[in-house]
Amino acid sequence: MSYKKHLKTYFSFSSSERKSLIILLTILVVVFVYPFFILDDHVLVWNSNPEKQKQLDSLLSVLQNKSDGRQVAVKPQELFFFDPNKVDSLGLLSLGFSSYQAKNLLKYRSSGARISKDFDLKKIYGMTDVLYQKLQPFVHISPEKYIGSPVFKAQLRPFDPNKADSLTLLSLGFSKFQTRNILNYRRNSGWFNKKDDLIKIYGVDSSDFRIFEKYIVIESDRNMRESYLFSFNPNSINRSGWDSLGVREITINRVKKFLAKGGRFQKAEDLKKIYGFDSLKYSELYSYIDIPKEKAVETVLIDLNRADSIQLLALPGIGPYLSQRIINYREKLGGFYSMNQLVDVYGLKKSRVDSMCSSLKIDLSRLRSINVNIATIGELSIHPYISYREASDILRLRKRRGQILDLESLRKKKIFQDSAFSRVKPYLSLE
Repeated sequence: MSYKKHLKTYFSFSSSERKSLIILLTILVVVFVYPFFILDDHVLVWNSNPEKQKQLDSLLSVLQNKSDGRQVAVKPQELFFFDPNKVDSLGLLSLGFSSYQAKNLLKYRSSGARISKDFDLKKIYGMTDVLYQKLQPFVHISPEKYIGSPVFKAQLRPFDPNKADSLTLLSLGFSKFQTRNILNYRRNSGWFNKKDDLIKIYGVDSSDFRIFEKYIVIESDRNMRESYLFSFNPNSINRSGWDSLGVREITINRVKKFLAKGGRFQKAEDLKKIYGFDSLKYSELYSYIDIPKEKAVETVLIDLNRADSIQLLALPGIGPYLSQRIINYREKLGGFYSMNQLVDVYGLKKSRVDSMCSSLKIDLSRLRSINVNIATIGELSIHPYISYREASDILRLRKRRGQILDLESLRKKKIFQDSAFSRVKPYLSLE
């Protein structure tokens, strides 16, 4: 095949290919030519319309002014002298703080901490060296240190961190945050053995320690500590007395709870019954425990089925609400036949019932029974131990037999389960 013939064969198109090519070229021409007609008819008309052009210029001007306004709003003002313990959020933003940095400084202050010197600004999370260097010459911290209220001005004097109370610590110049942490440290069995232990307190740094160091007086000798112990009756000593003896807060709460339930310490060894009472602390206090012997008093027992609400108030751990609940439940039952029934009274726990039993007696002749042969379904089902279904079954049995001759038949006919029958039987009668 000749070269010309080869080219002709390679570049030749079929009839359908030629038609497609013509259509494609036509579309391309239209696409390139059409914008010239659009521009002439529309865009040029907009540009030539003065009124529309004026509206466009006005809109662009408004947008530009808003953008400039935002830039001015966030632009820091000139630096000024400020107290980081007093300046507000707007002042911080004006000084160049970011909103994140300003929020962290305010949060640091609200926790009770204080900026004591300009270097403390670096404690603020997010503070950069560049911003600190720029602000450092303008930091002005008031030298006077007031705690809590203007009437408490810091007044340094000798103190023992193991014994000073909250008011003493505040008057010395400790912040509320530091005072709270010192007291928490002591409550958790902490003891300041030497002056340097004060730095262990969260919120007390080395600069604070240098201020208080020469005023700290710690009785480090154990014999001198023991001289602060005193004789006490664990049944009557108050909370502050326990605290003075060095007993932990959680242990004091358990002792108070034990006494509130009617418990009583008969001898010194009874303190060891309190869960978590430190054995070392018990050994330290043992010789100081003084429980006077109680005079034998004739005990007058309270009849549970006769007592009114005033008499029930004499029981340990019983207040006006519980005494009324006991009486209301007694009326529904028809009287008590066992002390254990008190557990069914809402609000009475087994431990409290056990503490009451030694002061109670029960007159069984006061029990009020229900005649199963004549009682209505309402009179039966109102009793706490009889359900509506059981009351209905009793009436059906009575209807079939005419009369119930034996209470045991209620159990045999499965109207009551064995345990339920034993509980309700004292309240049922045939006559």
